[in-house]
Amino acid sequence: MHRVYPFVVSLGLSLAPLAAGAAAPAAPAPEAKAPSIQFKQVNARVGDQEVLDNAVDMRLALDLRASDMDTPMSVSMSVTSSSRHTMTVLAARGNVVSKVKMAFGDVGEVAEEKGDVQRKASPISGKTYLAELKKERLLITDAKGQPVSREEEGEVKKHLPELGRPDRLEAAFPKTPLAVGARLEGFSDALAKLMVDEAGDDTRVTQTRATLAEVRQEPRGAVGVFDVSMTVLRQEVNAPFLMTIPLQGKMSVLAEGIQLVELTLSGPVKVELTDDAVEAGFEARGEGAMRLRLTGKKADTAR
Repeated sequence: MHRVYPFVVSLGLSLAPLAAGAAAPAAPAPEAKAPSIQFKQVNARVGDQEVLDNAVDMRLALDLRASDMDTPMSVSMSVTSSSRHTMTVLAARGNVVSKVKMAFGDVGEVAEEKGDVQRKASPISGKTYLAELKKERLLITDAKGQPVSREEEGEVKKHLPELGRPDRLEAAFPKTPLAVGARLEGFSDALAKLMVDEAGDDTRVTQTRATLAEVRQEPRGAVGVFDVSMTVLRQEVNAPFLMTIPLQGKMSVLAEGIQLVELTLSGPVKVELTDDAVEAGFEARGEGAMRLRLTGKKADTAR
């Protein structure tokens, strides 16, 4: 799904005919086949364009105390980060993209802690970049091909597709029709690995599942709707506690081109002390919540 999950579908729905005899007792009706959907990869084309919106909200309230502390250390915070960018394919062979233009809209976050609100804009907000894989090296420049700062380069990379190789999420979709009730085993594994790669060594993702729950026929084509769940385990560097975030939600994918339409995940944030912190006499109480929403829209552009 490097063009943010392009998808189109052929919907197969077949019902066995009912048979009844005039003089014979009615036979039980055969079970209807579960609706199915065929996801289809398509080659990337120069000029393909996609708009991606991403928003993450997180809230956390925590009281941490120890026997030698007069008053507990309290943390009460909320963070909302959001981004919007348009990606245009500039070079591709087959379904492998090697060069793109990334035009960013508003990118930043709003954080509130104990009533103090801080707004931080990303250094890439409102700017346009070129990204290209050359001789196994990823090159990022501004729209005129000029070098950019290391900070900007790092931020752009967070939003980049897997340039120069097939998209592992898109490749995980089966080549045969998928029936309602079936799991996307390969996709779940690929999604978990992608999240860990992007989040860093202090994050683990377990119990990832994506199950086809519904097939919808929309004007743009067939859309598969999946029930998605996963558990995110995260421990900040040197923090005495571990956050466990069981997330559940829905994912909609357009079959033709395997295009992500929407992914929403939400769940509580559970706080547990590490073994070392417990041995040191710490106690903690905490709660929170997290919500993620990702939407993608492919634009038809002139070629």
